Amino acid sequence: MIYSMIKINGTDILRPSDFSPQREDLYAAEITTCTGKTIADRIGWKYSDMTLEWDTLPQKHLEVLLSMQGECEVTFTDADGISHTESIVRTSAVSTATRSTGVDGYPVWSDVKVEVRFLDAHN
Repeated sequence: MIYSMIKINGTDILRPSDFSPQREDLYAAEITTCTGKTIADRIGWKYSDMTLEWDTLPQKHLEVLLSMQGECEVTFTDADGISHTESIVRTSAVSTATRSTGVDGYPVWSDVKVEVRFLDAHN
């Protein structure tokens, strides 16, 4: 069950399709030598910006995405099997393609997408 859900601001929602945040290095003191070579000091890492995508998403989960304003928290279990809580901001509008009614009578949205930027840096 831990791999089928994530939390946004403490609320469980379905884990996005192909959700596997990638890590990227952070550099400081970047300089370019007179030969054109770029040199930088690695100071840490952070999760790369990404697009969260769902094939289908219930209305109550969509409302969590729509309510994201400013800095938010996402909690997920990474490939290392450890739960991580990271600060994020939504960087795009929530995109939805089609609304239908699920077998339980509640609205279901398909092809949902939202872009997020991870803010936390780690050393």
